[in-house]
Amino acid sequence: MSIFEYDKEEEEKKLQATYEKIGEKRGEKQGELKKAKSIAISLAQEGESVERIARILGETEKTIKEWL
Repeated sequence: MSIFEYDKEEEEKKLQATYEKIGEKRGEKQGELKKAKSIAISLAQEGESVERIARILGETEKTIKEWL
């Protein structure tokens, strides 16, 4: 195939693979966020301060407060 040829099917496959990777990344990110929220809640129930939870999880205090 020359650089001037266009294979629609091949391009659609590439595009689909890209969208799948984006979806996987989003899913991973959502899973990580869900786990972090769960940990934050557990730590708060154990009496940890919002400040300490934020440091442990690498989040802002504002974010931790929103989760709780």
